[in-house]
Amino acid sequence: MPARELTAAECLKRIEPAELSFQTTEEVEPVSGIAAQERALAALSFGLDIRHSRFHVVVVGPSGSGRTFCARQVARRLAATLPTPDDMLLLPNPRRPSEPTVLTLPAGEGRPFTEAMEELYAKLLESIHGATEGERWKQARARGQRRVEAEESRLEEELRAQAKGLGLDVVRAGREFQVTPLVDESPPSESIREITTAIEAFEERLAEVQDEADSELRATTKQLLGDAVKACFSPVRARFEGRDELLAFLGEVETLVTRETRLLVDEPGNDEQPVLVQGIVVPTLLTEHKPGSGAPVVEVPYPTLSALFGRSYAPPDTGTPPEPGFAVAGALHLANGGFLILPANALLKNEALYEQLKACLLASKFIVPEHNPTYYRGTSEELMFPPMQLDLKVVLIASPDLYQDLHEADPEFSQLFKVQARFEGTMPLGAALATYPSFLADIVRERRLLPLTADAVAELFFYGGRLAESQRKVTAQLGLLAEVATEASYRATRKGKRVVDCGEIVGALAAARRRSDHFRDQVHELLADGTIRIDVTGRRVGQVNAISVLSDGPVTFGRPCRVTAVVYPGTEGPVNIAREVEMSGPIHAKGVLVLSGFLSLRFAQIRPLSFGASLVFEQTYEAIDGDSASSPELYALLSALSGYALRQDLAVTGSVDQQGGVLPVGGLNEKIEAFYDLCAAKGLTGHQGVLIPATNQHALMLRSDVVEAIERKQFHVHVVSAVEEGIELLTGSPAGIADDTGHYPAGTVFGAIEHRLERFWRAMAETGRAR
Repeated sequence: MPARELTAAECLKRIEPAELSFQTTEEVEPVSGIAAQERALAALSFGLDIRHSRFHVVVVGPSGSGRTFCARQVARRLAATLPTPDDMLLLPNPRRPSEPTVLTLPAGEGRPFTEAMEELYAKLLESIHGATEGERWKQARARGQRRVEAEESRLEEELRAQAKGLGLDVVRAGREFQVTPLVDESPPSESIREITTAIEAFEERLAEVQDEADSELRATTKQLLGDAVKACFSPVRARFEGRDELLAFLGEVETLVTRETRLLVDEPGNDEQPVLVQGIVVPTLLTEHKPGSGAPVVEVPYPTLSALFGRSYAPPDTGTPPEPGFAVAGALHLANGGFLILPANALLKNEALYEQLKACLLASKFIVPEHNPTYYRGTSEELMFPPMQLDLKVVLIASPDLYQDLHEADPEFSQLFKVQARFEGTMPLGAALATYPSFLADIVRERRLLPLTADAVAELFFYGGRLAESQRKVTAQLGLLAEVATEASYRATRKGKRVVDCGEIVGALAAARRRSDHFRDQVHELLADGTIRIDVTGRRVGQVNAISVLSDGPVTFGRPCRVTAVVYPGTEGPVNIAREVEMSGPIHAKGVLVLSGFLSLRFAQIRPLSFGASLVFEQTYEAIDGDSASSPELYALLSALSGYALRQDLAVTGSVDQQGGVLPVGGLNEKIEAFYDLCAAKGLTGHQGVLIPATNQHALMLRSDVVEAIERKQFHVHVVSAVEEGIELLTGSPAGIADDTGHYPAGTVFGAIEHRLERFWRAMAETGRAR
């Protein structure tokens, strides 16, 4: 069957605006899920709904395929049907201040309780102030002072009377005593010793009296403080009557506050008002939830140690309870009872973080990371989050390659993430007819863009088909469509338009290509000016035009390249020069080896092959991989063996199998357009074109200028399904069919090859090297 030339209509597939049931996206309901990803959504729903441990979910798909969007939407839908988790509080622990304890309260009750404890703390401060500065305390202090003053006066009178009996006069000036004789003569030494002893006894007795008064005042202060503390706690106890866990906590706090205030009163040399540390009374509200709000859905775009496990701010004094609010909840705390969405790529950049998360999920409880500086309190002790049970579902977002690597490298990964929800990179065109408009309508509303017209959406369908390289499918990487719609809206707004039409979509795509086509333009210039030699007219023996694909970051483009073959008598068969110099990848090397299989099948059924050949991509300086050039390499080899010249106005792409079937390849549109651009730059003759695999026909979504050239018969696209069809088109001669004896007729390409191989075999036999 000869090669078939495609019509212009066969080189692309367009959705006409009339096929869409709206004028602009304002008439379309926003998307609630990507219906085309039905299998992925079913797996996702199952994985999120089953509440068994270790049935965590890994969402697999290319970036922009809606994997995160759908995970978020399904999680939110299921979360709305689940019970709301309890509020979580961290309570002061008087026995081990560095290890607060956990209290859980029904959703919505955590904050009122915390506020009640804050009010209690304020009242305690006020009551403590009143107990140590109020009228009752002042009266008690005044009574004690009066007793001290009265006793002091009595003791002083007794001292003076004793001194007078000894002929001495005692005058007290502050804390000093002056002793003088009543007469001018010096008093006896015994009298001086006796009065000195009396003065010392006076001072000791006065100190005892003062201590008794101070002790009585402290006892009164303690009584006043105890009454004040009790009075503060009584209404709080009454408020939470029947809540045993709260009453138990209040009892412990009351005992602790009473003890602390007593210790402050007893502290030697403490004449200041007692100060109560806030962390003794007020708990830390770690998480809170609105009653009836359902389970939480927490998404962490950039996981870090503190983002997942929380952090704390605590004083360096390890004996002091941390202040309220010392701890900030991490995503594991916030998502407990619900769903946690994490990007695998960002998580795995920190291996320790990934291992810590696994440990928590395997144990189903929160485990504080060791030596975490965000929990550090001082030089000797770390502030520990208390152990708490984890009941959450982790949703890991991963690319297909990363998922495969994790599955192979980490056995525990498969133990934890038992459910895979795989998002496809493409979707059927029929499904996209509903998905694309709804998604774009959602993007327009979410990003506040100008509405898209039907012809703009139709142009995005064409763009989606180009990305998918298919006339039957479009890309499922909807994020790429959102980028184009956003730029097109910007361009339309700058022009004062009220809608985004087809022209703005085309302009946005062209502008994006122009921004990223630096490398492509440089290569095209080298091809056009002949620096990289590619013939687009005439015929050559052992030379054919192939088309490779180059990448510049996310941008890919086609690059015509010249493949040449040289043959000679020998036994080594085709030699891949790129492989010999280690510029060839394994897939390309495999493609060259397949050529030996084809040649053996066609020409080694009577006698062994006795030839050597060298194959090379001329003027290529980058690594070569892939098997899409195996058919042009085979054509160059067949031309070199037969002596039949090949058309240089045709470029070839396609893989080949050992039976001679031409197999599909990727990057087809970029390859065809690259050769067209080169031919247009050097001048279109009306005979130039490309040969592609027939099975690749549905992948054609060519640019409009290329399609117009095909329509005008200035450029041609031929499809072939077998090597024989391709060699006939390239040489203009029949390939040849073997007869019953296995020989090919004269005047055919294969007949000439058979004749040439026979000569090589005889030459090898004459030198004694043929086997």
